[in-house]
Amino acid sequence: METPHSLNAFSLPIPKTNDHEAQPTETEILQKPWKYVGYDGYSKFIASDSDFFILRRFSTLNVRIALALQDEVSHLEEKLTALDEKYSKKSHADVNNSTLRSDQKEDRKAVVRDITQKLSIYNEFVLQQAKLHQFDPAANRDIQSLVNWHYNHGDAAIAKEERNYLDYDDLICPVSRNKTPLRRLLDKSHTLRTLAMWRKRDVKAPEYDAKQISYYSDERMDRFTSAVLLIIGVVMLITPIWILEALNGIRSKLAVITAYVFVFLLILSLAMYTKPFEALGATAA
Repeated sequence: METPHSLNAFSLPIPKTNDHEAQPTETEILQKPWKYVGYDGYSKFIASDSDFFILRRFSTLNVRIALALQDEVSHLEEKLTALDEKYSKKSHADVNNSTLRSDQKEDRKAVVRDITQKLSIYNEFVLQQAKLHQFDPAANRDIQSLVNWHYNHGDAAIAKEERNYLDYDDLICPVSRNKTPLRRLLDKSHTLRTLAMWRKRDVKAPEYDAKQISYYSDERMDRFTSAVLLIIGVVMLITPIWILEALNGIRSKLAVITAYVFVFLLILSLAMYTKPFEALGATAA
């Protein structure tokens, strides 16, 4: 009788892949984007810019779940209150209500255990909602970019019912970056946002998206807006000094100082990412 030998995994031949397999043509990709693009292409496009990471907040559903959890905890609270009142009545046999460790009432101990579990879930959910509501709504411009991506693929790269989330009004961007008003103004202008000086030369879109998608450097835009703000700040600091030097009357000097304060405060409020009290503090300084 032949003794069976243990199978050595390393003895199995490794299947060879066909490195020269024909790639789909542009026409084939246009005809079957659901096969050649799909979620792989959609995920890569969204991952290319953090502003495209757009999801639903599910506001109504979250409120309903919060109310349901709250009601469950409230119901258990009522049961615990009823038991405490029952065991505290004069007509009831003496019960030691001063201890948790030695509580002899199993029904009350069971309710406390249930409350512990439910309350933990409720508290965690409420904290999640508090954090969720800190996220800014997704910018219409970024939502439209995703809609355009679907349109460029014949609205067929992703199943209709699975891309319809973009039609809801509770969309958020969990990883959006804080941008100065000047930078947001730059983003709103298609002409300024697509200048050749911002374009990333080392990052290219997939071949099937190359005609519709271009990548631009956020870092360059941020450096540009920072430089503009720096120049404006220097001008605002130096110009009043020379103007005051040229004036003789005290009223004229006060008028220049007053105008300078208002203009400086306006620039800080509109061009920089500052809160009102921070802008006032910087102006006073």
